[in-house]
Amino acid sequence: MRLYTFHMFNARGECIHSRTWHRERESADENIERKTLFGLFFTMKDFARQMDPRRGEEDGGCNFYAYATNDYKLHYFETATGLRMTLTTDVNAGDLRAVMRHVYSNIYVEHVVKNPGLAPSEVFESAAFDQALDEYASVLANG
Repeated sequence: MRLYTFHMFNARGECIHSRTWHRERESADENIERKTLFGLFFTMKDFARQMDPRRGEEDGGCNFYAYATNDYKLHYFETATGLRMTLTTDVNAGDLRAVMRHVYSNIYVEHVVKNPGLAPSEVFESAAFDQALDEYASVLANG
């Protein structure tokens, strides 16, 4: 599996962290791209909820967690506190909800939430977080 980008947004829609691995094309304007990305998954989540034939009667209702194009697949994960993460991969990647939960629980919580020098849900730079994320991405890509 090939990983391209990772973005993390707080409940206010601000991109608090991003990482790029094998992206061939540079972003023309990262701020516009991030705002567009947030708007996209916000809209997709609302669309999935509106189209739910069961109207959320079972298992918390319909939820958006991924979509694919002919060139990439975007995976989406949202926590109860409104933290949102996206991961773009090649189109052959399967269901990565467990991967996204792992990134949240074992990487973000361990290296950001438990770090007294960082404020959760705010923009952050953390070499330990980036290293742990890169190591996990390497395991995923090779394995």
